[in-house]
Amino acid sequence: MKNPFLKGDKIYLSPLTKEDISTEYISWLNDSEVCRDNSHATFPNTYSRTLSYLESVEKSKNDIVFAIRWIKNDVHIGNISIQNINWINRSAEIAIIIGDKKYWNKGVGSEAYKLIIEYGFQTLNLNRLSSGQTVTNNGMISVCEKNGMKKEGTLREVLYKNGEYSDAVLYSILLKDYRKKVKSK
Repeated sequence: MKNPFLKGDKIYLSPLTKEDISTEYISWLNDSEVCRDNSHATFPNTYSRTLSYLESVEKSKNDIVFAIRWIKNDVHIGNISIQNINWINRSAEIAIIIGDKKYWNKGVGSEAYKLIIEYGFQTLNLNRLSSGQTVTNNGMISVCEKNGMKKEGTLREVLYKNGEYSDAVLYSILLKDYRKKVKSK
């Protein structure tokens, strides 16, 4: 394993590094199918933009980004982050991209969310984690619900892609709900 930080059954999360900035990784951020439900692939992505992003994250005290790696072969298949951390209100947002399409529909999103939620509550001492999904992103809506997140509401026409606006649903989980879920297992 390449510098594992959080380990699951199928995947592990490791710090995102310069070595992860491959041609394949950059191509995810330009792929309209991979980025259908996020703000990537709006402007062309390049090595220097990706490096600049990584350098800004490394300096940030409010964003933590991990590479998602498949345990069996250590391949970098996506990223997950806890971002926009508000240390006073103890809240943050979760964002994910699974760029390698060979690993879609294999439970990667659910396992990555489970690991990052546990990390956010048990290590970072956060109280609230949220995640927004376009209303058509049934896979990620299912990931949120499987991980105990509750729907808070709809953000109307919040994302502009392919010439049209899309609504998003906002999900969140509170520390007290997470503790109840863990106790019931």
